[in-house]
Amino acid sequence: MKRLLIAFCLIISFPLHARKFTRVLIPGATCGDGTTYSVFVNSTGKDARKLAVEFMGGGVCWDSSSCFGPNLRTWIHPLPKLIGQMNVMVSETEKKSPLHNHMVLYFPYCTGDVFAGSHTIKYEWGPKVHHTGHSNIEKSLVHLQNSGYINLDSVQDLVLYGSSAGGIASLLHSATFDKYISRKTKRTILADAPGLHFGKTFWNKFTRQQLRDFNTAFSKVGLNSVMDDGMVANRAPDFCRALRKWEIGILQGSQDLIMSSVFGNITPEEHRQLVYSDSGIFELTKSIKNCSAWTPDTLMHTFLLTTFSAAIQTSDEVSAREFARRIYERRNAGRSYR
Repeated sequence: MKRLLIAFCLIISFPLHARKFTRVLIPGATCGDGTTYSVFVNSTGKDARKLAVEFMGGGVCWDSSSCFGPNLRTWIHPLPKLIGQMNVMVSETEKKSPLHNHMVLYFPYCTGDVFAGSHTIKYEWGPKVHHTGHSNIEKSLVHLQNSGYINLDSVQDLVLYGSSAGGIASLLHSATFDKYISRKTKRTILADAPGLHFGKTFWNKFTRQQLRDFNTAFSKVGLNSVMDDGMVANRAPDFCRALRKWEIGILQGSQDLIMSSVFGNITPEEHRQLVYSDSGIFELTKSIKNCSAWTPDTLMHTFLLTTFSAAIQTSDEVSAREFARRIYERRNAGRSYR
């Protein structure tokens, strides 16, 4: 029962801020179960020069047990429909969010690979799993452009964001979007609970194919050969420098229960020690102009998915919502909070 509850929490988020979306099937792109991948676009009445891109969160899997159960850790099937937009940053009222008038492109998560995979594998038992999250994004952008749903050439204000696996994707796919947008485009990343502070055995669970895909995706944002140690955060100066055109805000609970106990191979207290260490995301971003961290001392996993969690504050009395707003509005000047 505990495992089922964890999986439920990873997969399900609540539609708080309803927008009307158009579902778009992406030719040649697949969910983990082999069915056709689709994305959701909200553009009616919105400013086409402003685009907010959300990557859905939801765990990761590395074998039949974690992909299908009983050790379920993600979801590899398509969403039947999208009732509403989940992230509080795209509320349609200006008082709640500066992104209220942005078009929204929503990428569902159904490949179990933090949007970094480009291969298909058959584990010891069960059907094949298509870990094609990275290639799905690339195919989606090509199709959306060719079909006229979006025009990235004209986008002047681009915001990438997501929670959990989607938080990782918001960092990784900055390189994917860079290939399409103008050099003058305003670029913002809001990575909510991407983890980055894992135990030394974290990578051992993954197959060689997954590690190759991860390495390829990470290297595109300045993170070469990070698979030797789970402490990815100590490379923050590298990816911040590689993404110097982007303003980056990272929200990370110090004792994040999911990124420590469920996936990270460490305890919440060990995770806390890493987050606040000299090589953790809080200390390292304090001296980097385009990167900032918001690291409250809590077990909470994500912050921008509900109005309740978005109101959580650090000891500086800065809420998750306010931090995200400061990053977007360029009012943070590289400051980090705990």
